[in-house]
Amino acid sequence: MASISLRHVSKLFGSVRAVDDALLDIADGEIICFLGPSGCGKTTTLRMIAGFDRPTSGEILIGDKVVSSAKDNVPPERRNLGMVFQNYAVWPHMNVFANVAYPLKLRRVPKRDLRQKVQHTISLVGLEGLEKRYPEQLSGGEQQRVALARSLVMEPVALLLDEPLSNLDAKLREKMRFELMDLHRQIGVTMVYVTHDQAEAMVLSDRVVVMNRGRVVQVDSPTAIYGEPRDPFVADFIGLANFVPVVLQDESAGQGVAESTGPARTRYRCRVRPHAGRVLPTKGTLFVRPEDVTILPPEEGEVKGTITRATFLGTRLDVRVDVDGVEWRADASTDSDLHEGKQVGLSIRRAIFFDS
Repeated sequence: MASISLRHVSKLFGSVRAVDDALLDIADGEIICFLGPSGCGKTTTLRMIAGFDRPTSGEILIGDKVVSSAKDNVPPERRNLGMVFQNYAVWPHMNVFANVAYPLKLRRVPKRDLRQKVQHTISLVGLEGLEKRYPEQLSGGEQQRVALARSLVMEPVALLLDEPLSNLDAKLREKMRFELMDLHRQIGVTMVYVTHDQAEAMVLSDRVVVMNRGRVVQVDSPTAIYGEPRDPFVADFIGLANFVPVVLQDESAGQGVAESTGPARTRYRCRVRPHAGRVLPTKGTLFVRPEDVTILPPEEGEVKGTITRATFLGTRLDVRVDVDGVEWRADASTDSDLHEGKQVGLSIRRAIFFDS
């Protein structure tokens, strides 16, 4: 097992800066998920860790060894990394056993050791009894397990996974997430995981690396990424959010009072991030999660509004409320008597102020 470090890593494709000054330390045995919109640089970063792409500048270390820099690039086969791709990449003409054994055959592992290692790894990923089946006889989830076993059989120091569950249906994808977590508990290998699926990142990660336009925006625990976003991009990209234009009127010790810019001039208590040189009043945005908005009778809320939509989502109602031309989004119980056109009040339990 090994740690992985990125030291001011950048990657340019012509004039396009795909990765911009990435700085990151991944601990030995940690599960890190790279998360961000398409084109944000997460797969390029993974490919540089794997050795498929060389950084334009900066260094990548595996353990204490520099494996990638602008001057040198240790080839992928000498990094002892396992790689699992989105499209499985299993050999169609080989059965399960032969697919898993293939990396060991390339290393000329003796037959007796090879059989033991392959059988152990096949058991580890839950493919016992399927050793003689060919990929066309397997489900998508089983093929993905074959790809996983093939990457693990050579005992890599880290496992790199590039959206490995994206081709699976929703139920199987959820099942595989927990199987990956259980597997990690058993073997403890460092995992670097690329995904565009927020739920996947939240379930699997020790820490989430949020990227945007090639830059690492925030590295934090799933709880902190969701509840303590550092800027509006992270707040908007992760989960659902309300963004309300306000003016910060007062602040002290991380707490403040913000006033809406609408006709009602409603005042909200909020948490305020430190900002050197901030002069009050300051225009900005109030960030509130839908679950932090309570729907009340009109006379009991901090603000009053009209429901424009109430959508049944199985376990909850997704309610949209117009307040002086600003749409608020709130969660409500499915047994609530809420419908389009109803007058309601809103109370805000928790809010964060972001400078414009």
